Amino acid sequence: MSDDILLTKSDLTGFAAAVFTAAGVAPDMAAAWAEAVVWANLRGVDSHGVIRIPRYVDLLEKKSINPRPAMRLERAAGAVAVLDADRAPGAIAMARAMDEAIGRAKDVHVGWCAAKTITHAGAVGYFALQAARAGMAGIVMTASGPLMAYHGARVAGVSTNPIAIAVPGKARRPLLLDMSTSTVANGKVMAARDRGEPVPVGWGLDAEGRDTTDPKKIATLTPLGGPKGSGLSLMIECLASLAVGSPLISLALAGGLAEDPFLNGVAIAVDLAAIGDLDTFTAEVDRLGDALTGLPRAAGVDRILLPGERGDAILAEREANGIPVAAGTWKRLVAAAKTLGVAAP
Repeated sequence: MSDDILLTKSDLTGFAAAVFTAAGVAPDMAAAWAEAVVWANLRGVDSHGVIRIPRYVDLLEKKSINPRPAMRLERAAGAVAVLDADRAPGAIAMARAMDEAIGRAKDVHVGWCAAKTITHAGAVGYFALQAARAGMAGIVMTASGPLMAYHGARVAGVSTNPIAIAVPGKARRPLLLDMSTSTVANGKVMAARDRGEPVPVGWGLDAEGRDTTDPKKIATLTPLGGPKGSGLSLMIECLASLAVGSPLISLALAGGLAEDPFLNGVAIAVDLAAIGDLDTFTAEVDRLGDALTGLPRAAGVDRILLPGERGDAILAEREANGIPVAAGTWKRLVAAAKTLGVAAP
């Protein structure tokens, strides 16, 4: 939009890192966190980018996010590890979890790291790509408290639990599926509020369980594909939370979950070279991509896109020309920085 603020990747990342550092996060960790947050903006996933920073600052001040976490491996056996993240910034915790999963996959060809007591992780595709860059398949899931209606209910019963899957290509960039289990991510509703724009019917329900196009009235998000989205979210809660003895949904529905609860996540890495020939696999990924993008296009479609290609294209454009930040988002971000004594670029 015309009133968007345009910033370079360097300026926005440096600003985000300065805000996190001023909020008490160790500089190295603040820089890594800022890089993950701005990566979302670079790929057009503005719902998970710097729009989240004011909330992160609030949670850091409340100590709901631990600015100096003492993460530790609680368990490690064969392919499996359990990471206690000590309420670390979610992006830091999930990057560590994927590093652990990749390390285990190098040893036993599959790695599964369950990360407990994490906080909001942002765009989880960032962590799945860690595995793809290592020549592996990566799968990432995170679980949180109720934000989304369970199919058939008019109030929140499950979360928008995201899942991301990445596989490497040869000449092509990795394929990356990164999706929420809701019709849209909550951050897209936040972004619409910041822009002062209505949202499409079907994104969310108001406090009475009715469809609304006013993002300020949305109390509950809707599941993607009805029972499919809510069912997938439920299974992610089972794998990410129940498996490590840290239930979120059942506690919340019984009224026993804190206002700012911890979250849980799973990072999985699969050593593709142990299943077959990695060069053959990556070549076949490219061939499959060529076959799909060469299909006859539907009316009004200029280009058939593979998972991740839209984000790749936006990243190239924004790295070259700057990252647009909605005026409302920028106003809140600058206000949060000011309380910490950080000047905006």
